[in-house]
Order: sequence, then structure tokens, then C-alpha cells
Amino acid sequence: MKRNWMDAVKMSNIRTPMTWAAAVVFILSLFPIFALAGVDRASGDDWSFGLLTHLAWVDTHSVWRVLQAAFASVKKYYYSWQGTWFSIFLFSLQPEVFSHDAYWIVPVLMTALLTGGVSDFLYCLLVRFLHMPKRDFLLLDAVLLLVLIQFVPYQTSAVFWYNGAVHYTVPFALAMAAGACFFRYAAEFRWRDLVLASVWMTLLGGTNYLTAIFGLGMFALFTVLLFWKDRRVFFMLIPMAIEMAGLLVSALAPGNAVRGGSQYHVTAAGMIQAVGTALAVGSKGIWESFREYPVAMAAMIAAAVFMWDMLREAVPKLKLHFPCPGLVILYLWGLYCAVYWPVVFVGGSVSDGSVSVGVPNTIFWVFIFALFGSLFYGLGWICERSGGGDGNLRLPVYAAGFAAALLILGVCRADLKNSTGYVCYYYMNTGRAAVYKEQMDELTGILTDDSVEDAVVPFIVGEQGPLVHLPVMLDKDEWTNQKMALFFGKKSLVAIPRDEWEAQREIR
Repeated sequence: MKRNWMDAVKMSNIRTPMTWAAAVVFILSLFPIFALAGVDRASGDDWSFGLLTHLAWVDTHSVWRVLQAAFASVKKYYYSWQGTWFSIFLFSLQPEVFSHDAYWIVPVLMTALLTGGVSDFLYCLLVRFLHMPKRDFLLLDAVLLLVLIQFVPYQTSAVFWYNGAVHYTVPFALAMAAGACFFRYAAEFRWRDLVLASVWMTLLGGTNYLTAIFGLGMFALFTVLLFWKDRRVFFMLIPMAIEMAGLLVSALAPGNAVRGGSQYHVTAAGMIQAVGTALAVGSKGIWESFREYPVAMAAMIAAAVFMWDMLREAVPKLKLHFPCPGLVILYLWGLYCAVYWPVVFVGGSVSDGSVSVGVPNTIFWVFIFALFGSLFYGLGWICERSGGGDGNLRLPVYAAGFAAALLILGVCRADLKNSTGYVCYYYMNTGRAAVYKEQMDELTGILTDDSVEDAVVPFIVGEQGPLVHLPVMLDKDEWTNQKMALFFGKKSLVAIPRDEWEAQREIR
């Protein structure tokens, strides 16, 4: 008996070519980021936080002396600026501390950390713990990473600016690595996974408060869901407690009050009031995220189709269990709202730009994970209740899901121009990146010239695209001027209009 083409589609494993396609698209999407890496340069706070370590390296070329200077920087800023001790430690090790040609590593490193952290987490969850096929892990991993990297709101702080990425991208990768340790431990109960989870959670306690809250909430959910498997899961309360201790050390820093000024007050009433406000602001943020990232939502619709097809097979075969779906999904979105709490508590707002641009990045990443988790858990429960689902629905579900995704993509295709890859490609293709690189090389050449004590540089002109450069100003007493002068060993540093600078150079 001959089978028609519809029967062939139903019986074939369409996820295999989809996995290859998703992996290729994801890899290609990274090329513009890596191509722009050579243009990237240090800026702003990089000079300030890297000052002590840079001087130590120039004087001694000793890694140990550099680490001592890094700890000295932590102590300095802990009392004068902010308590996020691990972030400050990393701030002080920005690449130009060691070489003025080393900043290209920032976008490569940050992309690798985010990719590695998310992939490790998904692999441990899907393959090590749930025993799903590696092919299915690769498919979901490629789609998820594509969304997280390409549609992050601010590429500068996510990938290209060391100071911003270290404070937000690195902690998110740490949270993912800690979550991976949780599932490795829950699968095999090896003590080394518990110890490693404790290390990652300890460091997470010294970073930004949004990701620290996300890490705690994630561990709490996993502990509640998995205690039925083995009570040894409760040992994961140890990393949670250690992270909370690290957070306490950060929160009690004298520098927090210095930075917050006279309006900085920590009260129980204020903390409780911030909870309610965070729930309201977060609920509004959920709707705004669906509206503001249509192409990312189209990708998540495709991911939902893949999930349904995977779980339709895996749930009955592996006897997967998804209890209390309503409570779990509600908790995930409550955790999303919770990451707004630190912003609300200090009186900031994501919408008016009164917080670091790394904050919207973290909120976006948590939103995508709450959505991913809700889809996976909810679809898993549906497949469990239906005994795996009807295989005859496979073709209609794929057709409907991809039709919806393509419709959104067609209507909102302009959103593709906001993707990280396109922004990088456009910046290079228009020649702006080449102009920026030429000017930054020129600036670096002047600042590294040992014969120049009082440096005069031209203003940087042109667009910076996804990169960042806090400009040198006319006044030598400006903060940027002073920090850069100290970093490069100059008595003074000023900038003048380029035509004046070129005229002076011709006279010389």
C-alpha cells in the first residue's frame, strides 16, 4: 500500500533537519558580532575600575600583584561606591589592563559565556535529567540562544562593553551554570556538583541584585519540584544560603549609602511596599515584552511547536511527570516580576532610563526563560494528560505554528533590524565601524606615546553603533579626562575639535 506525502511527513522526523537549520542560523548570526570585535575599545568606567590593576601590571608584570590590586579595588569601592564585590573584582580586570590591543576579546568572551551557560543548563535539564535526545536539546538550545543574543534590548551592555557585560551578562551565565549543577546533582547526587553549585551561587551573591534574585528563585522552584525524587535535593539549600550570605555582604556595604545619598534608606516598610509595586510593574512589563519583541515571539512560537512534538513522544516513553502546572507557571511569572524589586526599591524605573541599560537586558532574559519554562511545563502537562497526544495532529500543529510565526515575521519584519547581528552588520557595511576604528587607533597611539605628557586629542566624531565611547572633553578636570590620564600615565588630557587638532599637527 502506497503512502501519500502527508503520511510521509507524519512518519518522518522533521526535527532533524530543523535542528541543522536552527544551528546553522544561530552560528551565522554570530559572525557579525565577531567581525566587529576588532573595533571594540574600552570606555568610561573601564578606565576607573582598571586603574589600580593596570598600574600594578605596568610596574611588575606580576599576576599576583594584579590580583592584590583587584582586591584593593574591591575594598575601595565597597566603602565608597557599591557592595557588589564580585562584579567590582571583575571590573578591575578589564582586558586593557594587560594590553591596549586586548579589548577585542570582550564580545567573544561574553558571547561564549552566555552560550556556554545556557547550553550547559539546557543540556543538564533535557539530556542528563529528563533523558531526552541530544538532537532535541540542540534544536531548543539554538532557538533559545538566537532569541537571547539577537534580541537583547541593549547590545552594548550585553556583549561589547566590558563593564556593563561583566555586571549583567556574566551573572546570568553564572545563574545558568549553577542551575546546570542543580540538575547534575539531582540526576546523580555527586557531591562535586553540590560544591560547584555553591561556588557559582556564592559569586552570584556579589553581582547585580536582579540576577541574584533570579538564581534564588530558580533554585527554590527546582527544590520544591524535585524533592519527591530524593530528599537529598534539599542539600541544594546550602548554595541558596551561601548566596544569601553573599547578598547580605553586598547589601550592607557602606558604599551603597554613599552612592544612594541622603535619599538612601533601608526600611522594612519600604521593602514590603516595593514588593507590591514590583508585581504591578512586572505585570505591565509582561505585556510590553510581548508587544516590543514580535520577532522573538515568532521564534518562541516555533520553539513551542518543537516542544510539543518532543514532549508528545518523550512524556509517555520516559514517564515524565508535570504536577501543579498552574502553580508552577504562576510562580515563574512571579519570579519575573520579582527581578523588578531591586529597581523599584531604589526608586528607579526601566521605562524612563533611570537605571543601567544592563537592567532591561536581564529583565528580557528572565522574561524569555519564564516564557520558555511556562511553555515547556504547560505542554508537558498537556501531553501527560493526553497520553502523549495524537500523532495525526503533528502536521496541523506544525502548519499552524509556523504559519503564525511567519505571519508575525512578515508583519513585524522591521524588528529584524534591531537584532544584534543586523546592527553590527549595518555598522560595518556603512563604513562607520572603519571610521570609528581609525579614530580609536589614533587616540590610542597618542595616549600610549611615552614622549607626550600633556595629551591633546581630537574629538571622536561619527556614530558608535553598538559600541560605546565616553568622550574626552575640553576640560581636563572632567571625570573621563582624569581617569584616562591616570590610566595612560599622562599629566593631563584634553580634547579639541578635529579641525583645530589637525591644524596644530600641521604646524608641528
